[in-house]
Amino acid sequence: MSALQPKKSLPSTKIADTLGVTEAASSPTLSGAARRDLEAAAAPEWAAGAGAAIRATRAELVAWLQALLRQGVYRLRPGPVAVMPIGRIHQQLSVALAAAVETPALQAARERLSDDLARADARSAALASLDPSDPEAPALYDELIALGLDALQQLSEIEIELAAQHAGLDALTGLPGRRALYQRLAAEHARSQRSVHRCAVVLIDLDRFKPVNDQYGHLVGDDFLRAFAAALRAELRPYDAAFRFGGDEFVLVLPDVTNDQAEAVVERIRQRLQRQPLLEVDGTPLWAEFSAGVAALDGARTPAEALGRADAQLYAAKARRAHRVAQIPTATVPEGAPLARPKRRAGS
Repeated sequence: MSALQPKKSLPSTKIADTLGVTEAASSPTLSGAARRDLEAAAAPEWAAGAGAAIRATRAELVAWLQALLRQGVYRLRPGPVAVMPIGRIHQQLSVALAAAVETPALQAARERLSDDLARADARSAALASLDPSDPEAPALYDELIALGLDALQQLSEIEIELAAQHAGLDALTGLPGRRALYQRLAAEHARSQRSVHRCAVVLIDLDRFKPVNDQYGHLVGDDFLRAFAAALRAELRPYDAAFRFGGDEFVLVLPDVTNDQAEAVVERIRQRLQRQPLLEVDGTPLWAEFSAGVAALDGARTPAEALGRADAQLYAAKARRAHRVAQIPTATVPEGAPLARPKRRAGS
């Protein structure tokens, strides 16, 4: 049982005021207000550096794709198709990614974009070599359009990731902070409004973290938070994201999962923390416990509402002690260790 009293739940209206992005959340991520919000939230050099390079890359892709779409009567009047400016696109991408931190999400989007571009270039060459009347030509043309659209989507993912990085990572844990979280929630909400898209939001709060700072000092407390952040990252997919919400609170954004699947992710993290201490200080193991609340983010629920619901679920879990790491035998932990599992007390 934790010696700390659960904090009061932050009202969803206050979260909405803090979030301040619910209107931008409905805007497409490829154009309009959402992109302007992303760039305005980032550091000023974003617009002149990586942001400018991303815009130039997008302009090249869009111009090529528009040229293809203008040939939409290909089946009626087959002819030469627009050549993809793959060299210029890669050049601009290199500028945009020069100072980026290679996160799993950025790596996944970059690799898929590179694959899309290579395949589109190959299909374009194959189409150019075919006789316009060849029955395979229309299928190649359709595939070229699909690859171009997917390349734009991956470029959007890269843009979101880079904007989050320029908005600032948390200096202690290396995780993106609140500003990046709000940007990601807005992007996921926009996706859910454009298509059938599910996303789960998990709000995590460390239990019994204060005794670590009190007994071992804030430097050990900082190491504890860094180690916990690393444990979160280790259990996520490349396109999932972990954020430091503040203090000892963290948020996970899990695209394309149900609430039940999100609960399974939480359980996987919990099991990881059960297998070994998070830290050892002078031979004393420090174990991590946490509580978590899960909520769905979809087209019917704004980012502020989803975060507020996860917040309410988190403190309901704390009250009933439902989302806590299971007890371990106290004999394995030195008496008095701050996060050692005490024997379960009656009624706890």
